[in-house]
Amino acid sequence: MITPLDDALTAVRTRCAPLPAEDAALAEAQGRILAEGVRARRDQPASDISMMDGYALAAGPLELRVVGEVAAGDAPWTHALSAGEAARIFTGAPLPAGADCVVMQELCERKGDLVRLLQAAKSGQHLRRRGEELSAGVEALPPGTRLQAAELALAAACGVTSVRVFRRPRVALLVTGSELVPQGSDPAPGKLIETNSVALSALCREAGAEVQFLGIAPDDVETIAARLRDAPADILLTTGGASVGDHDHAQAALERLSGSLVFHTVAIRPGKPVLFGTASGGRLVFGLPGNPAAATLGFELFVRLAIRVLAGDPRPARPQARARLRGTLARIKGLTYFPRGRVTAEGSLLVFAPGPQQSSMQIASWANTNAVAVVPPGEGRLDDGTEVDVLLVAPLD
Repeated sequence: MITPLDDALTAVRTRCAPLPAEDAALAEAQGRILAEGVRARRDQPASDISMMDGYALAAGPLELRVVGEVAAGDAPWTHALSAGEAARIFTGAPLPAGADCVVMQELCERKGDLVRLLQAAKSGQHLRRRGEELSAGVEALPPGTRLQAAELALAAACGVTSVRVFRRPRVALLVTGSELVPQGSDPAPGKLIETNSVALSALCREAGAEVQFLGIAPDDVETIAARLRDAPADILLTTGGASVGDHDHAQAALERLSGSLVFHTVAIRPGKPVLFGTASGGRLVFGLPGNPAAATLGFELFVRLAIRVLAGDPRPARPQARARLRGTLARIKGLTYFPRGRVTAEGSLLVFAPGPQQSSMQIASWANTNAVAVVPPGEGRLDDGTEVDVLLVAPLD
């Protein structure tokens, strides 16, 4: 039975849940998802500080006596400025008590211990107020935040050295096919160099998973099942053997893993013969087609979704957009079609240009691709200039 695309996506999502949380040092937390929010342990900044090199003073008089100097890193003064007094101050230095502003040095004339302002000062100018960015106790990063450079820096500013994040999903990857030989080999007639492990391992890591490559297995159900049986993983991922031919053994291998089949074949092109189920130990099982372009699409639609949900991402799907079609595309009766291509920005419009190669066997068809169009089932063609939905799989130029 062919499973509709939306039903297949729902089936994957409902069988996934975030993995247990663990502590990770900030240096090891990039790309991880917060399981617990991060709260500021202190005000940021910890005191009123100067944003300029100049003079700290109370707005009012134009001529003042300079009674000291304060630089970034100095302890706050223990005494306050009196009326008519100023302090030489530098960027990042704490504001002395009694001052309410900073005047840039370019707007001052200094003679001995006297400074004359070239224009009147305004209270509050050129200051960062205490707690302006963060107040002690405030949640700076809520649960579900994906930690990238700025978020990690903010966590450090909160005074923490580690964060509580969801565990990285573990993927065990097995490539099947008696025709395949390892990379670096000189294939004999009838043999092919195996490439899916390179692409899928990279995609797993980009999605935030750890990958264990289980090697190449021949088209033998017992060998496939034995390789997968004890793999310490959250996801068992195979390529090849996912169809229904005499040498396709993914479903039979799943049965030998005390598995439960959820769906086998989805109404998409390329990659219709994709398998999903569960195995012993609560592991998720995905069987992708052996054809490289189809395997990559199956990963993008289903496996990446599972990885991101397991990783705790509240927004696990790739972003989508609307784009103007450049060229034409055929619709396929009963199947959602995902042609590969590139999206570019032309003024305020996004434009999608399909690539010249759309065969499921073409390794190069994903090269230079940053999007796939989502063409609903139907008949006829989509004409040049038609608006289409696109799934963004890489950054736009």
